Amino acid sequence: MGSYKFKYGNSELESYIDDNRIINILVPSKTTPLDDLRGEVHKVLDVPTGALPLKDIIKPEEKVVIIVSDITRLWIKTDLYLKYIIEYINNIGVADNQITIIIALGSHRPSTEAEKESIVGDEVYKRIEVVDHDCFNQEENGFVGHSAVGTPIYINKRVLEADRVILTGGIVFHLFAGFGGGAKSIVPGVAGIETIQHNHRLTFNKGEGTGLNPMASSNVIKGNPMREDITDICRKIKPDFLVNAILDTEGNFLKLVAGDFEEAWLEGCEFIRSCYGVGIEEKADIIVASAGGYPKDINLYQTVKTMDNCLYGGKVNSIIVLMSECRDGLGAAEFMDWFQYKTIEAMEMALKRNFTVPGYAAYKTAYTGVNRRVVLVSSLPEEQVKELGFLPAKSLNEAMEVAYKLSPPNPKITLMPYGGTVLSFQS
Repeated sequence: MGSYKFKYGNSELESYIDDNRIINILVPSKTTPLDDLRGEVHKVLDVPTGALPLKDIIKPEEKVVIIVSDITRLWIKTDLYLKYIIEYINNIGVADNQITIIIALGSHRPSTEAEKESIVGDEVYKRIEVVDHDCFNQEENGFVGHSAVGTPIYINKRVLEADRVILTGGIVFHLFAGFGGGAKSIVPGVAGIETIQHNHRLTFNKGEGTGLNPMASSNVIKGNPMREDITDICRKIKPDFLVNAILDTEGNFLKLVAGDFEEAWLEGCEFIRSCYGVGIEEKADIIVASAGGYPKDINLYQTVKTMDNCLYGGKVNSIIVLMSECRDGLGAAEFMDWFQYKTIEAMEMALKRNFTVPGYAAYKTAYTGVNRRVVLVSSLPEEQVKELGFLPAKSLNEAMEVAYKLSPPNPKITLMPYGGTVLSFQS
């Protein structure tokens, strides 16, 4: 028996598991963190991928918008590298009052002032205007046409009216956009709700009862209808520059990519594949997974990414022991409303009529519950967990006992201590 620890909120959960039953421990490849973040930021701004150096793009008199990720992606540690981007821009001759930072909320809840400060850092917060994007405010978003597949394009007017636009973010596997980062700063980041809904609806096949489009999934870019639509829209908006970060599971910076929003991002995606993609020879009867601790397990909405990653490494009808603190609850007010539909088919039909991102997250949660048996260790009320179709557990040890009872004799087990970032594929 071996002792295994998993991140849970700001703490850890521990359990003893028979080593002879473990067939996979899915962890990232060994990497070396960057030792000079400031130097690396200035380097990639001066020698970017697919673009001119940033100093040759921005002129001193221009107004600059910098788009940053919201509180649910605090793991990106935007505050640690954003200050160096601003330092670089200041050195060009752009004053603080010419810069606006927009938090790319997509359809997430508004930020508190304390969260804004956490995202950008106290020094930047005191100096630079920081505003939330509001996808629901029609006055705030301008219409710029339609994408190739007919998505109406509404984008934050501050972005449209800026002289220069810089995208920032982090790259990880993403359950339906292939990878996070890149053009997602624009859609859903600073897009209107109609744009977000139409784009995200592309995750489903056309017609009723046809289910999810298998190409709208993690690690897929070419042929992914949702990602290709995002890219098409971003090309029309023409952001001037991108800086995306890749971090290890301990929050250390591994790599920065910068330059053209698409070319630099693709470079980062290849790095993610080499670092966080893990080949397996056999699927498991039990998956034991942590979402990765706070903020990746801040709510169930964010934990859906971990649920999706678990689907790849387990057999059909296998058991998922999932650890996610969910200190902010479900993460969306409407989440439970979707569980009024008692079948996955009925939920799908309702989503196609009125698509919302929280609705999709609810659908993916229900989908996981239908195709796997999920034992959830969280701070959510037990009755709520049962409504989701999951089995509640108060501790990891209790969850493992339940999993053993549900599984065949001598079950094969896969451990996913970083379930929100590591993706398995059969080699």
